[in-house]
Amino acid sequence: MVSTDFCPVECTPAVQVARRNPPHSFTAYLLLHTLAHLLMRRLEFQSGYSASSLSERIYASNDGPDPQGGLLIYTSSGDAQGTLGGLVRLGEARYFSRLLLGAVEDADRCSNNPVCAESRGQGMNSLNLAACHACTLISETSCERNNIYLDRRLLVGDESVPGFFRTVLMDARASIQG
Repeated sequence: MVSTDFCPVECTPAVQVARRNPPHSFTAYLLLHTLAHLLMRRLEFQSGYSASSLSERIYASNDGPDPQGGLLIYTSSGDAQGTLGGLVRLGEARYFSRLLLGAVEDADRCSNNPVCAESRGQGMNSLNLAACHACTLISETSCERNNIYLDRRLLVGDESVPGFFRTVLMDARASIQG
């Protein structure tokens, strides 16, 4: 089992309880869940679907010798918003790489920084760290966990946390500058 002791900042009692009884591998789940929210926020602009018509499903497991994880973003309404083909096409490799990079870039900037990035707990029972309505939260009906267990710093990092996509983000910025 992956250690659930990781905490980028001093944890609140509610976060400590959640880490003792995680819904899945806590760190993997936290990372995937936050990434799903960022992708959904980005998809809202590129697919034509409103954020409230998209939903998520997160898969994270420590069972067996190889930990596994994944996420599914799907449309939860069959109305005239956007097209399913447009949503599917954005999942193709040639479009998804730009979508992913844009979502990670969005996560690196929040209009509520530094308050959001330095948070020691916010949201319901203080179960979110760096996640607010300006950067990460989505419609609660679209989220399988009602907008808890989120931390964008795990993806982009800062001085104290390396960030899963930090190198990708820095390389992309370097290639643009040229």
